[in-house]
Amino acid sequence: MTDTLSPRVAVIILGFNHREQLSDAIDSVQEQSYTNYQLFYIDNASSDDSVDFVRTHYPTVVVTANEKNLGYAGGYDIAIRNAFEQNFDTAVLLNPDTVVNTEWLSELVRSAYIDPNIALAQSKILIWDNGKTDIINTFGNNIHFLGFGYCGHYKENDTFSEDIDIPYASGASLLIKKEYYPSKIHFDTDYFAYLEDQDLGWQARIQGLRIIASAESKVWHKYDFQKKHLSNFKFYLLERNRLFFLTKFFSFKFLFLIFPAFLIMEFGVLFDSIFKGYFFRKLKAEWDFMKALQRLIQKREAIQNTRTLSDTELFHFMSPTISFEEVNSPLLRIANSFLKGYYACIKHLI
Repeated sequence: MTDTLSPRVAVIILGFNHREQLSDAIDSVQEQSYTNYQLFYIDNASSDDSVDFVRTHYPTVVVTANEKNLGYAGGYDIAIRNAFEQNFDTAVLLNPDTVVNTEWLSELVRSAYIDPNIALAQSKILIWDNGKTDIINTFGNNIHFLGFGYCGHYKENDTFSEDIDIPYASGASLLIKKEYYPSKIHFDTDYFAYLEDQDLGWQARIQGLRIIASAESKVWHKYDFQKKHLSNFKFYLLERNRLFFLTKFFSFKFLFLIFPAFLIMEFGVLFDSIFKGYFFRKLKAEWDFMKALQRLIQKREAIQNTRTLSDTELFHFMSPTISFEEVNSPLLRIANSFLKGYYACIKHLI
């Protein structure tokens, strides 16, 4: 039985060519006030010397070197299952490009175990800018009603002193309880990377489980949007995975109601992709979605069978607009005006 005061925690860092960032992350984890944990480093077939570096400089860290890059979803899914087979009570996933405060783990555990109905808990993730700041990277991610996910409260000053319920939790610092994984929720490894945490969160959400953000568990993320700006592969994954998400989770009624807005947005994304050099990646995303459709329908049936919340209850957690500073543009502002009105119209029909 889990000791809710001091559960046994597997802290898991998944890396791919993150050698230069690992020492800051590992050093900060090893300074935790919470003691009932084991740190694991999972390497996704890095071409740098990440594995040797961790094994040499951090002998207490348990290292696993995957033979190929399994992506975020695949790498973490195997690691979480292995941790729970080793009788850990909970798993905490942490990005390698982070620094955590000394109370990070104790506060995250405290927040998660206040209520047994909490399945997932996220830290307060702040921006690292040559040091610690009080500027938020995400304090709970938002989801748009067309399936776009983005950072919540991005670049706001940190004024949060209480835990809050959130639409879904960022995978950058994420606690997952053993009693829910994989019996009720699990990473969909078909996603590979991007939106896999959104998928995981919505699995919990659709079953009426709680997802919270912990105000005093603090993580500083070395987040640079320009460096992380869309590559062709990232754009492909985001677009393909968004279609995966919509197909799996939204009811037929909901899909019917949003279809006109979805179609307009699809043409908008396609048009934008021509000018930004992503046109063929967008087409590939559509094609690969169609090839996976039969498998997605099977997943959809399984997920819908677990559903306890109505469309109305789920719609409450969705945003009418895409409000993310880094992708703001005249085209998006026009789209948001339309989407906000459309949201208001269908809200009474959901």
